[in-house]
Amino acid sequence: MSLIQCPYCQSTHVKQTDSSHANANYFEQLQRCISPTQMALFGMQLAKKAGFPPFTGAAIGVVVGGVLVIVSQYCYEKYYSNAKQYICQDCHQHFAWAQS
Repeated sequence: MSLIQCPYCQSTHVKQTDSSHANANYFEQLQRCISPTQMALFGMQLAKKAGFPPFTGAAIGVVVGGVLVIVSQYCYEKYYSNAKQYICQDCHQHFAWAQS
């Protein structure tokens, strides 16, 4: 029995898996979704709907996207990249556990 609990079902029946699990490209996938370019497009759409100039929304989106990329990269490198991968044997969910 493990001291680590599944974050989904709180079961202690978890098993460590290979650290090079399919989630290894997690940061790259996340960065595609929150890139400054994607956030600029999203900001333009929101600005148009709100009646503001699209350029203003794009500028805000670029700043927000840049901040999100920096924060997510910091969190990834500090916590997730060194985390061990586990699978719950009860609910079959994969998760990572970072030890302090």
